[in-house]
Formats: sequence, structure tokens, C-alpha cells
Amino acid sequence: MVSANSDLQFVNIKALNEWDSRYSGGVDWRQKLDVQRGAVLANELKNNSSKLSKWTIQALLAGSDQIKFGYVSRVNPVDSSKHVVLGTQMFKPIEFATQISLSMDNGWGILRCIIDLCMKLKEGKYLIMKDPNKPVIRIYDIPDNTFDSDEDADDDDSDDNDGDDDE
Repeated sequence: MVSANSDLQFVNIKALNEWDSRYSGGVDWRQKLDVQRGAVLANELKNNSSKLSKWTIQALLAGSDQIKFGYVSRVNPVDSSKHVVLGTQMFKPIEFATQISLSMDNGWGILRCIIDLCMKLKEGKYLIMKDPNKPVIRIYDIPDNTFDSDEDADDDDSDDNDGDDDE
């Protein structure tokens, strides 16, 4: 993106997908987005604070000048193939981080704690997951071949075949 004074600016663009407000008890975007954009964003922060925090940190770490949120809804609730952008909103990442009380120092502290925990574990493969309903992350010890795709297995097989057919 080019700013008003012709400087090149970097923008992170993210889409917030509308959930059917009849079932979620949320805000109907089509009615509220034009007149109460802040209420829509506040509702998204309440329901998706982890996602919005992650996106903000990504924008900060990437050195983006702006972060742009698109409010996306299905044209018809039963058709998952057609969508419409109802509106957009732009923020400076550092200002949005302050607005949502996101502290980079706290984020680095959390990362340090996770690294310290992982360094205490025996060598192996682990899965780190955030509990969707609690402010908790869980670390699971998983078998070494977990998440290996068939392509990886095919690549391993082809490494054994060096092209010599003299066996």
C-alpha cells in the first residue's frame, strides 16, 4: 500500500467471519456494522480474543504499518461457497495492541515460559495446544511419526532408491 506521502506501507489483512447471530447470541453484523462498528469489534474481541491477539502480534513482529480487518459474511447462510465483505477497519498494530491491552513484554514472557518447559522435556515430538475454553495451554507427547504425510514417506522411499538397478 502506498501512503498519502508516497511511502510504501506494509499491511496485514485478516478476515473475521460472521457466525450466525441467531445461534451464538452475538451481534448481527448486517444491522450493526455501519452504525455500531465498535460494538461489532468488541463482540469479536470477547469471542475471539486469542485470534485477534495472535494477528496483532504477527503484524507487530512483521513490522507492518497497518492491520486491516475485513468483516466477511456468507451471502446465504446455507451456502458456504459465496461470501461478501460487509466492511473493513484499519488500525496501526501498536495502537490496536494498546487498545486491546496486549503487552509484548507479557507475550515474550509467556514464550520464555513455554521454552523453559520444553527444554525440561525429554527429546521427542510434542504438540502444544491452547484449550479453547480456558486460558491454558497443554503439551502432549506424541509419537515421532505423527503428522508425517504420505508425501514425506514417498520422499523417504525415493532417498533409498539411488537410481541403481543392480540389486
